Amino acid sequence: MLKEEMKKIWRPGILAVLLLFGFVFYTMYLEFYIKYFPNGPEYQGIYQVAVDWVERFGTTLEPEEEAEAAGEIPALESEALRYLSANPVAQKYGLTSYEEYEQFYSRSVLEVEGEMSALMQERYADAMLLSNYLSGEETKNVQGRIYATRLYTQMYELWEQEGVNFKDKDYMERYTPGEYAHAADSFFGADNAWRNIMPPELPEAFSTYFGYLLIWICVSCCLLLSPVPVRDRMRSMRPLQWSSRHGRNILRTQFAAAMLSGAALTTVNILIFGGLFMTHGIQTFFGCRIFSFMHTGFSWINPTFGIWCLLMVLLTYLTAMGISAIAFFLSLHSTNYVAMLLKMIPLVILTAMICPPLLTRLFYYGNSLYQLTSVPGVEGITALLILAAGLVLFALTRRRQKRQELLQG
Repeated sequence: MLKEEMKKIWRPGILAVLLLFGFVFYTMYLEFYIKYFPNGPEYQGIYQVAVDWVERFGTTLEPEEEAEAAGEIPALESEALRYLSANPVAQKYGLTSYEEYEQFYSRSVLEVEGEMSALMQERYADAMLLSNYLSGEETKNVQGRIYATRLYTQMYELWEQEGVNFKDKDYMERYTPGEYAHAADSFFGADNAWRNIMPPELPEAFSTYFGYLLIWICVSCCLLLSPVPVRDRMRSMRPLQWSSRHGRNILRTQFAAAMLSGAALTTVNILIFGGLFMTHGIQTFFGCRIFSFMHTGFSWINPTFGIWCLLMVLLTYLTAMGISAIAFFLSLHSTNYVAMLLKMIPLVILTAMICPPLLTRLFYYGNSLYQLTSVPGVEGITALLILAAGLVLFALTRRRQKRQELLQG
């Protein structure tokens, strides 16, 4: 009987709809993170440097390794100079060192105020051409790599000297005493957890991407599961099902089929869309912990990035199963497709409001749900509550239908 119920769910028509809507959702909300991560030359440089450090030094950067990385800055500047020496624009202005290029860029772009003369406009355009050249593929984004190496070797030294207090007073006052104490104990103890290597845009972008993906997963589960109970009711299948050998257990079988289908669809979505993000080579950081001196922000837990991703997947399954159960309940109590849609629209809106805050910056101090509630781990609690709500609604429905059957019998 379970197999027959599964066949009723997985119909070619609804699969075609899912493919179409999935493609539209991808192009609207997810494609940006596939095309433009890391976003911009500076973040690309940070990502390149972080990958290089992990491959050379491992998942943490020790003081002697940081000194080695800082000592490579002159070599990077010499590499940039080789590119500049072959560039006609740099030759035009007689730039003979990377420092001279930086001064030229600062005068021509950063320090410009008010209306520009024709000469200033020409210098501005030339400075931007040089910047784009040094940030492009031809030069392997040498400007971004110099920026990242300078920034994070300096930041490393600040963390080492000042510890949790390296930020200014106004910045640290944003944290509660409990948050401050946790950060000091967890990241600046004997194990020096702050030395982890983790590009800051990676957890931010990946969790945001997964938050939007969770919206699609929940919506796709609603689209897949909702029509079947309504179709059975419109065709007066329920009396036949109740009078069959399966009897009152048919609802349990239908619910099991719905949950299995929701889990299967969730798995397919994660494999497809998660696999797309994996093309950025994020597996390099699976062994790195999620808090880092590279300004990731503080987190309540500090697992490896790989474990953190698995926790995100777990919360995705919990939420998707809860939404699937709620969608099954709503469609079970809908007399026709219009009534079903009217009930699904608020559920979809609620899902769109909850999913991104649930996963974005998961378990970090900056997570929106944590900021709202000040409860550590509120993301996991929320996912469990959604699942519990779906299971409770099913239990109440099953109990009610059992009583109806007995009364009718």
